[in-house]
Amino acid sequence: MAQGTVTLPGFVSRLEAKLSGDLTGAVVSHEQIRGQRCRFIVVWSGFDGMGHPERQRKVWDAAETELSKSELLNVGMILTLGTEDQPQQ
Repeated sequence: MAQGTVTLPGFVSRLEAKLSGDLTGAVVSHEQIRGQRCRFIVVWSGFDGMGHPERQRKVWDAAETELSKSELLNVGMILTLGTEDQPQQ
């Protein structure tokens, strides 16, 4: 059985670029959930000491300025982690 090529929706790279640009030094990744729907993970030292509501406001404000309303519906989640939230190895 042949493997199909998965094409990412255009909004994914645009949102990753916007978040990376707004949050200097952030590591932004995504996971395609199904179809056009994706969730994002943003790891940024600027989130250290910042409350969850403020983190979410920051990333969703960026998403709302970059994406159309229909594209926003395909963002399942934006998980925000500070460097302090990373497991210690």
